[in-house]
Amino acid sequence: MPRIEGGRRLRGQLVRGTVASPLVSVITVVRNGVEHLEEAIQAVAAQTYPHIEHIVIDGGSTDGTLDILYRYDDKLAYWMSEKDRGLYDAMNKGVQRVTDPESYILFANADDALYSADSVASALSLSRGEDLLYGKMVFSDGRISGILGREVHFMDLARETLCHPATFVRKRVFDQIGPFDTSFSIAADYDHIVRAFASKVSTRFVDVIVSRMRMGGLSDERFMLSCHERKQVVRRHFPLIPRLAGVWQVNLYDIPRNAVRRFLDRAGLLGHWRALKGS
Repeated sequence: MPRIEGGRRLRGQLVRGTVASPLVSVITVVRNGVEHLEEAIQAVAAQTYPHIEHIVIDGGSTDGTLDILYRYDDKLAYWMSEKDRGLYDAMNKGVQRVTDPESYILFANADDALYSADSVASALSLSRGEDLLYGKMVFSDGRISGILGREVHFMDLARETLCHPATFVRKRVFDQIGPFDTSFSIAADYDHIVRAFASKVSTRFVDVIVSRMRMGGLSDERFMLSCHERKQVVRRHFPLIPRLAGVWQVNLYDIPRNAVRRFLDRAGLLGHWRALKGS
C-alpha cells in the first residue's frame, strides 16, 4: 500500500510557538480506529491553547478511518496512512514529523482523548520551560474509573510509571536520548520515560487532568508479556536495590493481583469485590 498523506502542512499552513508559549504537537497513532478517532480529533481541535498542531499516523486502516482523516483534513497539521511495523514504529514516525526541537510532544492515541478544552493550556501554564511535563489521567475500563498520576522521582520509576497520554516531552529530548525502542511490544513508552529521567532532563509534575483513556483488559498472554518487558526495563536501567524492588513488585503483587481479578471476573464476582473495596 503506497503512503497516503494530507493536512494543512502540505498546503504551507504551519503553526509555530514562542518561547513563552511553545508549540504543542499532539500525535495520534491509529489503525482501524474508526469508532473513536473522530472524538480524539475533535478534542484536540477544541483546545484553547493557541499554539497546537495535530499529527495523525495511521497504520493502513481498512475500516473507514481514512474517511475521517479526509473529512478532518483542514483540522490536522499532517496525517499519513501506510503500513508500519507496530505501535512504536508508528509513534516514531510521528516524532519524526515534529520539526521544532522546542515543541512539546503529547501522544493521544485513538482510544484516548484530551480531558477538557483547557487541558493543554492549564498544564502549560504551570510549566517553567521543563523538558518533560507530566500530569494526571482519567482511566475507565467500562465498569470502573479513576484518576492516575502523581509526582515521582527516578527511583520511583522502578515500581511505577507516568501516565504517558498526560506527558509532554520536548522534541529535543527525543533527539538527545533516541526514539522508542521497537524491540518492545508494550513497554517502549515506559522505557523511554525511564531513559529520559536517567538522562537528567528537567521535569515537572502538574496537578492537572490532561487526558482520559479507555483501558481494555490485556489478554493473559499480553499481560505476561507486559510484565516481562517491564522487568527488562527495570533490570536494564536501575541499580540493585530498586531493581529488586521493581521485579518483586511485578512478581509478588501485579501478577497475583491480576490472577485474582481474572478469577473473580470469570466467576461473576468482580463487581461485588469492587463494591466491597469501595464501601
